[in-house]
Amino acid sequence: MNLKKTFPIAVIVLAILIIAIVLVVLYQDGTLKLGSKQEQTTSAAVVELISDNGKISERPIADFEAFIKETDQPVFVDFWAEWCPPCKAAAPFIEELAVTYDGKAHVVKINVDLANDLAIRYGAQSIPQFSVFSDGSQVSNTVGYAPSMEQKMIDMIESEIS
Repeated sequence: MNLKKTFPIAVIVLAILIIAIVLVVLYQDGTLKLGSKQEQTTSAAVVELISDNGKISERPIADFEAFIKETDQPVFVDFWAEWCPPCKAAAPFIEELAVTYDGKAHVVKINVDLANDLAIRYGAQSIPQFSVFSDGSQVSNTVGYAPSMEQKMIDMIESEIS
């Protein structure tokens, strides 16, 4: 066997093998890991923001449909995504709503990347979308975020509080 002919083939096979191993290591859990680990503020697709003396925590909601039907309080929903700058800008205000309406209304965040079925079902084609649900039905919504829209969101909640 001629070493001059087989050496380039062996180098190519070895290079392909190394590339394959590197890709397997970087793509272990279905997401490509480049650089530092991606930060995700919400681990579940659907969470309720809970206020405990002004400190916000997240409680996962396993069945959103049942949640909105079974509660006797209005549910304010923030349809958002991690990569959306207006969604991130709205986050502090959404947390303020959770504190303000503690015991009067639920404040829920739905990550549209993780719960795409809910985003489609409730028409969240542009984000952020803010919706209010009452008695299991979507009764109002608005799309986009600017500080000037905050009063509109407050009014959406207030109109459903009995």
